[in-house]
Amino acid sequence: MITPNLATRPFLNTRPVWLVAAVAGALALILLAFNLRLFLVANRALVDESVTRDALLKRHQSLEATVRKDVEALERVPWRSLTRRVDATNLILQEHSFSWLGMLDDIERVMPYDVRLTRIAPGVSADGSILSLALIAHNRDAMLELLDNLVADPEFSDPTPSTESSPEENAAAAYVMTLRVNYHPNPEAM
Repeated sequence: MITPNLATRPFLNTRPVWLVAAVAGALALILLAFNLRLFLVANRALVDESVTRDALLKRHQSLEATVRKDVEALERVPWRSLTRRVDATNLILQEHSFSWLGMLDDIERVMPYDVRLTRIAPGVSADGSILSLALIAHNRDAMLELLDNLVADPEFSDPTPSTESSPEENAAAAYVMTLRVNYHPNPEAM
């Protein structure tokens, strides 16, 4: 049988609800305090980082101003005329460092016995040295031997005959030839 509740307000057990609410409120306060502490610590680190960032920005601006001044100074330099003057100076230095004795020793090494050198004109350029040679020989085989020796020697390259005449074509009664050859002196020999 069901007994009716005669109370105007029925009795409800609210103690567990209040207990859970109190624990949740205390936990919320603890988490709020922890969050506030983390906020303050992070702000302190943020202030330190902000100071470092400001110092780095000032340094960057000063370096940028210095670089800008240096670039403006470099833009006033006449680079083209300097390049031409440096190239001219290097050419003069190459001409003065050219070893005539070394060149004559190298030519003697490749010159056959039957060939006589009548004129030599070295020319120094940025690419290397170019020799213009005038030669006389008693037979054509000696000239061909000279060309073979020039091709085989590593200090000479690209021998190119300019003119050639036989004994019937000239007053010297010998084979006459002029040629140009690139000369690469051995740097260890200097």
